[in-house]
Amino acid sequence: MKFGFYSCMSGMPWGGSEVLWYLVARRMQRQGHDVTVNFKHWPHTAMQLHEIQKQGGKVSFREQPLVGMKARMEGFNRMIKRPASRENDLWFERERPDAVLFTLGYHSDQIYPADRCHDAGIPYAINLQCASSFFFITVNRLEEYRRWYRNAAKVYFVSKENQDKLESNLAMRLDNAEIIANPFAMDYDADPDYPSTEDGFKLAVVGRIHFQSKGQDIVVDVMSKDRWRSRDLEVNFYGHDQGNMRQLEDLISMHGLDEKLHYRGYRKDVQGIWEENHGLLLPSRYEGAPLIVTETMLCNRMPITTNLGRNAELIDDNVSGFIAESATVNLVDEALERAWQQRDQWREIGMMAGQHIRRRYPKDPVKDFTELLLKL
Repeated sequence: MKFGFYSCMSGMPWGGSEVLWYLVARRMQRQGHDVTVNFKHWPHTAMQLHEIQKQGGKVSFREQPLVGMKARMEGFNRMIKRPASRENDLWFERERPDAVLFTLGYHSDQIYPADRCHDAGIPYAINLQCASSFFFITVNRLEEYRRWYRNAAKVYFVSKENQDKLESNLAMRLDNAEIIANPFAMDYDADPDYPSTEDGFKLAVVGRIHFQSKGQDIVVDVMSKDRWRSRDLEVNFYGHDQGNMRQLEDLISMHGLDEKLHYRGYRKDVQGIWEENHGLLLPSRYEGAPLIVTETMLCNRMPITTNLGRNAELIDDNVSGFIAESATVNLVDEALERAWQQRDQWREIGMMAGQHIRRRYPKDPVKDFTELLLKL
């Protein structure tokens, strides 16, 4: 069959929301299916899209600038963009997919091509990677969003918490909803060496440096409290800058915490992070289902995080990790304090986390999701 993948990613050339559909597309290609992709144009194409093309897949770029003669033929002497709606029509007419998956990085992403699928009798599914309470669908767009989700053969969420948030936003139950798992970038049976505690304890804050979602500023505020200044605890930040690196560095300096809080750059080797740190600290303000929590637990490390996404489904509070009910300084401070009082058991708590995650999370999410999509 020919399967279409339509990514609604618009804020960056590639991101975490793209990993699942990309791995599913590659798996389908290995199984002999044709793959066609609709992706926003960027000046530099992600290597994953090149890989799909090398394996015979078709990638179409919407909102691609017209330059030179093409632009002049459109009546302009400057760079212009062809309307995305027309490009989508051309993609459907040219590729004629048997089924389509729309991947949304955020619940406010618009899915106008879903109407084209419905009108043409092409079954489609939606994979929503993240929903939050920071944005509410306004009444003038409500019926469009309801129609897109109602007409989908399936709506796949990465956590029940995200499903609940979207249903509240739509004020509508989704009988076609199903919870799936995202793939992790490491060995399912990982067991990195536990670091020594002779020089103190270390927690890792792992994720893009983006205060609105990951809450690194909360960590600085908590650690600026007098009792944390005097404790033998360091915090290491890992991740790409996504807009708040300058503030993070300046906040650390402003509070005089340069000796306790450190930016360690981006680490592709997740297991390497856990050879140097005793646990995760992730005070997210919104999440889909943070993979770093899953990967932390697979590495037999203790997570301290907020009650978002899939966290409460995977972590038993005070047993295999610690959960702050919300992303506020006081509540994160309280969860961190509970963890600190059990610091001599962090290794054992991490081992319990490893046991829990392997009972509650699938070993091959890509295989599972591929099978679901092929049933469309």
